[in-house]
Amino acid sequence: MISAAEALRLASAQLTDEEKQAADGLEILIEEYVRKGMKRNGVDLETKMTNRSVIAEVNHRLRAAGWSTQWEPIVERHKLNAAVQSVTGWRLSLFPTDAAYDDAARSILS
Repeated sequence: MISAAEALRLASAQLTDEEKQAADGLEILIEEYVRKGMKRNGVDLETKMTNRSVIAEVNHRLRAAGWSTQWEPIVERHKLNAAVQSVTGWRLSLFPTDAAYDDAARSILS
C-alpha cells in the first residue's frame, strides 16, 4: 500500500497557486475570528469555501498549530429535486488540544 506521505508527493495531490492563496486567505480569516471570539472551549465558525483541497490544507495547518478540528459540510438541497444535494460551505468547530491547554497553563504560571 502506498504511504500517505508518498501519495501527498504525487502531482495530483499538489495545490494549485489559486488553492494556496485560498488556503492562506481562509487561514487569515480563521485567525481573525479566533482573536475576536475565542472562548475556553474554542470557536465555531462557517465558511463558504467549498474546495476540499483547500479545506484539507487549512485543516493540516490548524492541527499543526495545536488545534483539534471538526468540519461539517453545509449542504443545500436542490429546489426541484430533493435527492440532489450540493456542499455550499463548511462549519468548523475549532478547539485547543490538551497539549495546548497545558502549554497555556505553564505560560500563565511563568
